[in-house]
Amino acid sequence: MNIIQLQYFVDSAESGSFTETSKKHGITVPAVSQSISQLENELEATLFTRSKKGIALTQDGFKAMKYARTILTNVRNMRNELSKSNRINTGNIVIATIPGMVSLVTDTTITFMGIYPHINVQLLEGDNTAVMNQVMKGEADMGFVSLSRESQDDSFTWEPVIRGEAVIVVNKQSPLRFLTAITSSELHNEVLVIYKDAYIERIAAELIAGDSGNRIALTTNNTQAIMQMVSRGNAITIATDYIVNTMPEKFKNGVVSIPIGKYKKYPNYLWRITKKDVEVSAIIKEYTQHLYANLE
Repeated sequence: MNIIQLQYFVDSAESGSFTETSKKHGITVPAVSQSISQLENELEATLFTRSKKGIALTQDGFKAMKYARTILTNVRNMRNELSKSNRINTGNIVIATIPGMVSLVTDTTITFMGIYPHINVQLLEGDNTAVMNQVMKGEADMGFVSLSRESQDDSFTWEPVIRGEAVIVVNKQSPLRFLTAITSSELHNEVLVIYKDAYIERIAAELIAGDSGNRIALTTNNTQAIMQMVSRGNAITIATDYIVNTMPEKFKNGVVSIPIGKYKKYPNYLWRITKKDVEVSAIIKEYTQHLYANLE
């Protein structure tokens, strides 16, 4: 039994004619008939009834048809996968990302380069504006940014990676840790360190407005500094939940994330952006699939 025999069998069953199959594959009718007969002998079953009116599947033929289609589909899928792998065995990727996603992008890159060792990956880091500029100028093949839907720029193709909501992140010893949701009225004399991002800065300003004892001590893109201050209990921070989920386990084990109820209606998204009207390469598509897998 071979793939060609199965293909002739499926084509003949679908067309109801050995003649049509012979035309499709550019061979003679006797060659098709002989191939089907050999398949029947190997399976020890009659697949077709033959008459002057043509051919028709037998009961065994219908059963065999189901398996033959599955086998041919699997073979096609295998060929497509191997073809895709061959197309992306070599090349270069330049990825621009916001600092909060560096850990996830780095982990994905390590996995990706293990599978495709001859692909060179370069990582650029910057805030949302810097990432968009790098993609727009062609300095990066794709970028990862954290923005609301309303902030989209028509110069890019936007693919949502994950939807997120704002949370307060506190040390596990903080009195706030017992809250299931937080509002501005629960914040008293709190010191905040926040990520330099318009979405986060707007939330922070609104939350601390009601208490003069609250203050923003540091605004930075240095996620290491933010993690260090929160872990030590020196401050609290505001982040989107998907950013927190990509942080190192050591940090996550020492903190508690508390939803900010008011902002559930204003979700933020992690986006993969590429330059509009520029075809996304097979390398970029494959890399993105690996990143999705790491998010799960």
